[in-house]
This record gives sequence, structure tokens and C-alpha cells, in this order.
Amino acid sequence: MPQFYEDDIHVIHGPPTTRPLSYESLGVEILETLQKLSENAIAMIDIFTEQKITYSELLQKSINLAVALEMLNCTGQDTVLSISSENSLHFFVPVLASLFNLSIMAPINHMYTIYEMEHVLNISRPKVVFCSRELLGKFQYLKKKLEFIEYIIVLESSTTATAVENMDELINRVLQGRKITAKQFRAANGMADKLIALILCSSGTTGLPKGVAVSHLGIQVNLNRFNDQQYEEIQSEQRKITQQNVLGLIPFFHAYGCLLTLSNLVKGNVIVCMKKFEEDIFLRAIQNYKIEVLFLAPPLVVFLAKSDKVLQYDLSGVKSILCGAAPLSKGTEEEAIRRLKNAKFRQGYGLTEMTLVVTMFKVDEYRPGSCGKMAAACSGKVMDMETGRSLKPNQPGELCFSGPGVMIGYYKNQKATEESFTPNGWLRTGDIGYYDNDGYFFIVDRLKELIKFKGFQIAPAELEALLIKNPKINDVGVVGLPDESVGERPMAFVVKQPNANISEQEIQKYVADFMSPQKRLSGGVIFIDSIPKNPSGKILRRKLRELLEKMAKSKL
Repeated sequence: MPQFYEDDIHVIHGPPTTRPLSYESLGVEILETLQKLSENAIAMIDIFTEQKITYSELLQKSINLAVALEMLNCTGQDTVLSISSENSLHFFVPVLASLFNLSIMAPINHMYTIYEMEHVLNISRPKVVFCSRELLGKFQYLKKKLEFIEYIIVLESSTTATAVENMDELINRVLQGRKITAKQFRAANGMADKLIALILCSSGTTGLPKGVAVSHLGIQVNLNRFNDQQYEEIQSEQRKITQQNVLGLIPFFHAYGCLLTLSNLVKGNVIVCMKKFEEDIFLRAIQNYKIEVLFLAPPLVVFLAKSDKVLQYDLSGVKSILCGAAPLSKGTEEEAIRRLKNAKFRQGYGLTEMTLVVTMFKVDEYRPGSCGKMAAACSGKVMDMETGRSLKPNQPGELCFSGPGVMIGYYKNQKATEESFTPNGWLRTGDIGYYDNDGYFFIVDRLKELIKFKGFQIAPAELEALLIKNPKINDVGVVGLPDESVGERPMAFVVKQPNANISEQEIQKYVADFMSPQKRLSGGVIFIDSIPKNPSGKILRRKLRELLEKMAKSKL
């Protein structure tokens, strides 16, 4: 066994950000930026209801909420707030309020089951939960079980009286009709690299979701990248109008959707908000709102490349497609570009643990199959997993990154945090890749066992831990079934208990009772005699994938 000795000889550095980083809290910067926008400028439009919220309304409500929370002693780094909702005009009010008063915001997937929600709530232990009216019943049930939840606040106002306050009612009750203007208000300040802004869910490499503690500085780095002219397809001086319409379809609770939307709000763009994907509404929104830049996950690019409906709409206004969250085949990429005619295509690579973006293309760069070069204010290396040595160009190894965007750590999980970094402080991604002689990065494999379904990361171990609790199941192994339309579908190889009678349908229902839709076994269930394992008992997923390939070939 070679001796492990890490070195940092062969390191690739990204360019500096066009704007220098400020080490002030993010709330100070956002407050100053939003005050400069036109009072009547539209911030968000709900594509289903056509309701709108202006930037002045968004800012005023966020300030009022921040002050109300402070008066309730729900402020500072000792306070965690949580939000769970479909994409809506109200989602970013609590998010901005938390940035203004330095509390920590923990978004939760609104599609989670009660079982999943209870787990993630126990990680962050929020004092206040903001939720949509549709989720109120779930959180009222959970509040009875979890003593740390003091308040549940409904995001939307309603004429129907309920026992739970909505956001407007809370503000009116606490402030008693007073209004604090943006000029009067002062956002709390502190050292941006030390302050936790968000706790975002990530599966890591194994097990149940962990809470990634993202700093104010990490978000600031990404806002700078998204608003950096070296990466912008459409420069501000080229725009016919000051504001640009951006589609808000990627879930706001997801790192990609949350940080992307924040960056566009800081830029003063109009977010065309979609709470769910519907094919015709998606295409009509691109056409009617003249969307120029599309930020998409791979399944939506596959839809653009393959659906006949795309040909019924005028999408010629799209200038650029930026795709992240999972790799995409070259053929799908080329077909989407052919159909959209005027669009350039760029892939990126990122991790929640790096506050999203790690590699991306500048406007004038492109290389098929690559996920770009090192992003601004980020450094990377390829590490030999046995020796720790940094590798030269065109030598595959584990991708490792560092920079101001790196997470503070997994929230209240020191062991998992330490396991995620090398001795020299580089974040280990669990992805295998290389960079070429020009500095373009390529992903070739995953050390991580994660299944990627529609941009969501699913840990097989989480599903296995649930399935093994079923008294009729003796053993189980979960892998991803490749499907270009979604990435991979979770599927299970199951060993029944002796003399047990259990069907695929029973197993499917069992998982559906506990897991949100993306984690269900949409890839199916296969019964086998034994799960292949190494001498230490670790599941050999490679063998399960090989078995899948053999089964697929036998059907041809």
C-alpha cells in the first residue's frame, strides 16, 4: 500500500471576481443594493395567478419581518428559522429577513414526507417554521412532537381565519401597525466568513441528509459569479430593457434554485415564478416573457431536445442555456441547441458543500463534454486517491476544491465535516475527473454512491436503511437505473426473508409511505438470492450495476 502524502504542487486557480469580495454580512450588501432599484420595478410574477410583487414591496415586507422577529427574540446565530413551500412570491421574504438579522435559514423540501421532515428538522432545530398553507397540517403535527418549534407562520395571507398566524398577521401584531422604512433600518453586520446564512440539505456520500452550513461569504462569492460580466451571456449594455426576465422553476429550497434566484434579485431582474413544471406553461413562459437565459437541470434539457411540443412555440429569443446539477450527454445537448437555434449551451459543475458553483464557462469559452474551467475565486486539484499526490493534466483522480465558497461544515456534525476534507484542507468531492492542458475539467465517474434523479441527490443508504426495517426483507441493495429523461431512477435489489411473501408492489408502497416522490423506487424492484458484498460487508454496487447491464442485454 503506497504511503499517503498529500501535496499541492499541481493546482488550478480560477480568475479573481470582477468585483472584490466584501467581508461584511450579506444582508448589509443586499439592503444597500435593493434600495437603489426603482420603486415600481417588478421583482416576481406568479405565472399561474399573474400576481406580482415589486422590489419595494419585497424589501419593505422583509424589513418588517426582520424587525418583528427581533422583537420576538428570534435573531442572531443562535436562532434557526426554517421555510418549506412551493416556489412562491413570498418565499424570499423570510430568507431576506434572516440575512438582515443574522439568524440562520434552513429551507426544507416541500415534497418531503413527515418522516423525512422530522429528520431534517432535528438537524437544524428551528425556532420558527414558515410554510405554505398546503403544508400547515404537516407542521402542526410535527410541532406537537418537536418541542424546539415555537412558532409556525403561514406565508400567504388569507381571508379565511385559522388558528395559525400568517406572515402579515404576525408583522401587524408585533409591530402594531408601525412601519420601518428602508432608510431607517440597519441590517446587522458581522464577519461574512464566520456567519452561517443557510443550512442546505445534502446527502453527502452516504446515509440520511446532512445540513450544509453555508456562510454569508460563500453566498457572496456565488452572487458575484452569477453577476460577473466575464460569465454573462447578455451584457447589461446590450439589453433593450434594464430588467431581464428569468424563469424561477428550479425549486427555491434547492441550493441551485435558492442561490440562483437570490443572485437575480440582487441584479434587479424579474423572476417569473413557477411552483410546478407543466410542459405548455413552461414553453409559453419562455416564449411570452422572452426569456433569454435558461438555467436548467438536465431533465428539462432532455425535454427541450425530445418533446414535439417544443416545435409549437417560438423559443428563438433564448440566447443561452446553462445546465447544472448532473451531467448531460453530448447528443442531447446538440439536439437542444439545434431546436433553439440561437442558443449557446454551457454546462457547469458544483456542490452544495462549495456553495454551488465550482467550474463554469466564460462567455467566449466552450468545449464539448467539459463542465468548464475553475470558477472565479476557486481553486482545484486532482488527487491520487492512494498516494495523495496532486496529478498533472489528463490524469484522472478525485476532484478536490478550496476557496471562500467552501462550507463552514455540516451543521453540528463535526465527524462528517472532518471526513469531508483532506489533511491540507481541500474539500473532497467523491467525483473522479481530470483537467486537460487548457484547464478544462471533465467528470468521468463517481466515487460517491449517490443517485441523481431530476437534479436531486439520493443516497442509496437512506433507502436501504428504510427497506431493511421491513420484516419481510432479509437484505437489500439500491442503485441507480440509467434513464436519460431523469438521470437515474432509484431501484432496489431485494433478498426476501425465508418463507416470506412480499411483492414488488408492496415494496413500492412501503417506500412511498415514508419517502418523497424523487426517492421512490421508480426504477423498480428485482428479487435476487444474495447481495454482493466485500469481506467487510460493504455492498458492491458495481456488481449490481453489472447485473443490470446483463439483464438489459438479455432483453435485446
